[in-house]
Amino acid sequence: MRRQKRAQSMVEFAMVAPFLVMILLMVIDCGRAAYDYATLAAAAREGARAAITTGNNRPDNNRVMGAVAVNGIGIQLNPASCVNDQPPLAPSMAANTGLIYVGAPSGSAGGTPNAPAGQAPSVGGVCGPVVPSYAGHNPLTVTIKYNFEPLTPFGSQFFPNGIVMTVTSTMDTEY
Repeated sequence: MRRQKRAQSMVEFAMVAPFLVMILLMVIDCGRAAYDYATLAAAAREGARAAITTGNNRPDNNRVMGAVAVNGIGIQLNPASCVNDQPPLAPSMAANTGLIYVGAPSGSAGGTPNAPAGQAPSVGGVCGPVVPSYAGHNPLTVTIKYNFEPLTPFGSQFFPNGIVMTVTSTMDTEY
């Protein structure tokens, strides 16, 4: 009699165990997503701080990208092809990588500064014009778009192309 009860509990555990493991893996994926989002928010904030500082050598896009990359610990971030343009709604990115944009806040007019003061104005081309913020208190925005790819098959089934996280930080220039 005692042996039958033990066998019954083993069968019940064998039936429930896959669901428990799946829930555990989903919790791990949610933890990864929360970590990535918090890290991206901190990196965007530090990039915006780097963009607005003043001094003898004024910041440029490379300095902002460097600040974002240094603070994006454990996350692969690359400059966008047109760094000073408004980010597209759905950029094409590889899994677990992100794109960095530096520019004016969304909805700003075409003549609004969209680059740090150390940036040289562009002559046009494929990307939009670069309008450096040389004087005044102009808002500059650092936006990071990151394609988060879940590890679990269950999460990948619901999000086959990943989850695009968008983090933005806007600060006013100090020069």
